[in-house]
Amino acid sequence: MVRSFLEFEQSEWWILLLLIASALLSYALYQKKNVPWNTAQNRILLGLRTLAIFFLLLLFLSPSIKRVISRVEPPVIGLAIDNSQSVTARNSDSLYITGAIEDLQEAFRQEDFLIELSNLDKKDSMLFESKTTNISSLLSQVSEQTKNKNHVATVLLSDGIYNRGASPLYKNYIRPIFTLGMGDTIPPKDISISRVRYNRVSYKGSETPIRIEISQEGYTGTRVNVQLSENGRSLEEKTMILNTSIQDLEFLLDNEEEGLRHLVISITKQRDESSQENNQSDVFMEVIDGSQKVLIVASSPHPDIKAIRATLEETDSYETSLYIPALGDDAPTEIFDVIIYHGAFNSRINYTPKENPGTWYIVNTQSNMRILNETISYLRISKKGGQPDKVTGSFNKSFSKFKIENTEIFENYPPIQVPYANYSVTGSAEILMYQRLGSVTTNSPLMVVYDDGSNKSATLMGQDIWKWRLQEAALNESSRSFDELVTKTVQFLSVKNDKEQFRFTPRSSTFQDSSPVLFDVEVYNDIYERIYGNEVKIDITNSNGETQVYSFVDSELNSTFRAPNLPPGIYQFEAAVEIGSRSFIKKGEFLIENINIEYLDLTADHRLLRNLSSQTNGEFVHLTEYEKLISLIRERNFKPIIKSEEEFQKLAQTWWFYVLIFSLFGTEWILRRYWGGY
Repeated sequence: MVRSFLEFEQSEWWILLLLIASALLSYALYQKKNVPWNTAQNRILLGLRTLAIFFLLLLFLSPSIKRVISRVEPPVIGLAIDNSQSVTARNSDSLYITGAIEDLQEAFRQEDFLIELSNLDKKDSMLFESKTTNISSLLSQVSEQTKNKNHVATVLLSDGIYNRGASPLYKNYIRPIFTLGMGDTIPPKDISISRVRYNRVSYKGSETPIRIEISQEGYTGTRVNVQLSENGRSLEEKTMILNTSIQDLEFLLDNEEEGLRHLVISITKQRDESSQENNQSDVFMEVIDGSQKVLIVASSPHPDIKAIRATLEETDSYETSLYIPALGDDAPTEIFDVIIYHGAFNSRINYTPKENPGTWYIVNTQSNMRILNETISYLRISKKGGQPDKVTGSFNKSFSKFKIENTEIFENYPPIQVPYANYSVTGSAEILMYQRLGSVTTNSPLMVVYDDGSNKSATLMGQDIWKWRLQEAALNESSRSFDELVTKTVQFLSVKNDKEQFRFTPRSSTFQDSSPVLFDVEVYNDIYERIYGNEVKIDITNSNGETQVYSFVDSELNSTFRAPNLPPGIYQFEAAVEIGSRSFIKKGEFLIENINIEYLDLTADHRLLRNLSSQTNGEFVHLTEYEKLISLIRERNFKPIIKSEEEFQKLAQTWWFYVLIFSLFGTEWILRRYWGGY
């Protein structure tokens, strides 16, 4: 439906004045008595001339045509499918489930609903192959897809088991969520490896404990064998009797050589188990020669220090030490790979490292800006007042020193305190994050990274980053993004600069089979300038000696090689490139670990689904009664809505208005000629 009418920029009283002026001008022409036409014809000509002049003068008022366009939007139902492996792990009929989904879609269409379909892996197929379940993320995906639409309800098909993200019960939902329960709520008869605890990084010559948590249901008194093996060779085997629902077992592993290790823990499989996939677990471990040492120098104790140390110590790749002179600590005498200065910019701190380590400066309210400006060559901070600003971080998309995934999450972190100041960045420095005030990203840096070829440094302008780690852990049950920022910054600072002309570096030594395997490619000419357009030949070899060959050409827009989907295991890679007449080769190894968490818990949680529906004014129905759901939604009597949009167009910009004016003048002229006038 479209409705149109005129709107004027000037007062509408001008219309009356223009009409009077048009009539007077026309009357001055047609008031003569000696004309060859009669009175009626004279009035017709007078009217045509009056309208033509009026429409012409009307343009001076700059009128606009306002068009109101109304459209009917049918109600939209978001159909969220939990297509994880746990749904079909207990021999559920996947054909029955997909048939029920198709029946629901057809029934909703017959009720004049539009359907927005979503699933965990965001693919069109309905194969139940997703290796993790994040119900909160799935429901958020539905909300995003139906944004700006007449979204009336969400239908969630799930077994209620989630192993990623926060509980869906902790979030607020505007629209009702109807849940269809899949799976079996009766605990299965099963033996499983529910948890394996070990250090991902171990040191050569040490012994690493591997603690295994074994769960069982229905096998009390059963004797089972637990085996630890590597490359098909048994390293150790233990026998245990299952007496309780959860029991622990420990192996002690010797690390004699550096490198990546792929170990397999397996339990004797029972013939009548509901699932045997969870009787085996992979352990991927990196054995290194020694850890890197990080020193934190602080002017006083602060929660930031604990957050940084906790992150670094979780990786097992870094050994951290703390030096706070104000507490009477002795100055360290060791050689460190990285030194982190937390607010240590005042005359009371007098510590000079013996070597040339990478440095990370974190500014806090006690920092002395004069000493900071003298210490850091690439940054100048000119304070403008005593009160700090509170900002969040916005990542620089063109930052090239290292890669951080999921940078958008940092914009939702709590604000931290930074000096209210003017900032200038010079030299071989890159801004990693800009300061973000509310929803506005400023030009002021929040974090700067520096590398001049011989020295590496980073500066963070604010304190209270411990809040970032705490909030992310509370919302996502892990602080992965914060930890990545800290570890990659320290990793960048700890790696000594080299003058190699070809670098082919995996993003990590360990990848999960659900995430991409990425390599960063860098090629330099003889004067160490970055060059592009080089063909890199890549060989990736698995533990069986099978090699796959790939080719990659780097560019300024893409210098990251993404390996295709690879099964879990240890891989060797060799990358070669030609620069001029010389060939360069890089070799290394990486591992891909298997995530098998979907088989750890196979007991459907329909209680969670009922609570979710109850909280959102929805309904719970078991999948076997999915026809009932259609009736429940029909009873809600969801209606389409009418949306109206306004459009404005200047009358002077419409062609038909000029045709109208010329038609009036033209008609008047033709009639005058026809009736004997001139």
